[in-house]
Amino acid sequence: MSETIERDDGAPSGTDAWPSRRNLLLGAFCAISAGAGAAAAEHVWKRKDLSARFFNTLSIEAFDLPPTSGLAFADGRPVPGFSSADLAGKRSLLYLWASYCPSCRAEHHLVMALAARGVAIYGANVKDDPAHARRFLAEHGNPFVAVGRDERAFLQRALGARGVPASFVVAPGPKIEVSILGPIDEDAIATRVLPALSRPG
Repeated sequence: MSETIERDDGAPSGTDAWPSRRNLLLGAFCAISAGAGAAAAEHVWKRKDLSARFFNTLSIEAFDLPPTSGLAFADGRPVPGFSSADLAGKRSLLYLWASYCPSCRAEHHLVMALAARGVAIYGANVKDDPAHARRFLAEHGNPFVAVGRDERAFLQRALGARGVPASFVVAPGPKIEVSILGPIDEDAIATRVLPALSRPG
């Protein structure tokens, strides 16, 4: 007695089943590889923050940095953030810094001395933890009239700085007249910063 098994026309025979399974396995492997590649690309994008390089619309003429949460002056007033409009009508010093930066810590006394001379210093706090920034200024003093958070280093990159510290004498406009990309010292303050800050207009 024979047994007849009817097969749908669309169902593969035994000899055709292996290519189908192989294709499924190849498809699954490709999907996993694509997912891993996308995850790796996303990790690199976030780690390098490539958006700050390719989609950065900030400039000295157009930026707006939010304040550092919880940061206050000695009299209890909250320290504001700042924007390009705050720099537009006067000469001032724009200083890029972070609590994790050894050079910022080493030269902080120089920045404090400039503030004591009446220089209006605007601090852009770059890629820093707000709690760490507050602690740093509480321990070492706050020389800034305003502190804005440059959380993704957009302003830093827009100004051509590759890291912190960086100092910029800003003239009315605003426009940058002096750029010091890296640590500052007493000689640079005496020969570059102070003369630029004292110019008329």
